[in-house]
Amino acid sequence: MKIEVKDPSTGVLLHLQAKPESFNGMHGYRILHENGSGFLIVNRSGKWQSADDHHVDADFLVNIGLALEGRGLDEQIVHNKQ
Repeated sequence: MKIEVKDPSTGVLLHLQAKPESFNGMHGYRILHENGSGFLIVNRSGKWQSADDHHVDADFLVNIGLALEGRGLDEQIVHNKQ
């Protein structure tokens, strides 16, 4: 599935691909960037986490989770730079 996710540090809208994947008996998603690089995330106790030891910013994970849940872009985190 295609998802739109804001980069929390810049507010830039990213177009990512999310493919369902199982990991150690848990349901997760392989998140793929347009350049083909990616990482696996799973939802553990209501919190999205990287599952393949790939470092991912916590707020970026929140934004990806919101997109996967079908929530609006207006709910995604963006840090205001001043």
